[in-house]
Amino acid sequence: MTSIHLTVPAQATFVALVRTSAAHLGAHINLSVDQIEDLRLAVDEAFAAVLCESDESVDITFECDTDSITATLTGPRGASEPDKAGFGWTVMAALVNNVSSSTTEDGRVSISLTTKVTASA
Repeated sequence: MTSIHLTVPAQATFVALVRTSAAHLGAHINLSVDQIEDLRLAVDEAFAAVLCESDESVDITFECDTDSITATLTGPRGASEPDKAGFGWTVMAALVNNVSSSTTEDGRVSISLTTKVTASA
């Protein structure tokens, strides 16, 4: 399993870097073009969900193996736990195979997104 870690400022302007990283890694493990785009959109939603006004950072970890990729985004302290009945959560759940959230011991919200490689038709 390969792990890639990114830390970016907790600012919306850095979402493009995170989305592009997710897309590149998705291509690397042979996700389909549609799966890559879905992962990019889900990462975008997760990044928005963990943002709050802060001088801290967002930590992103990608765990990749031959049949899946998991992106875990951990926001700065002060972000709210995502509303699992809300639109953003619904979008993430529709785009990836699994989405979950948790709060770290130091009060940071994490969202994990997993996409599995599917066989092409």
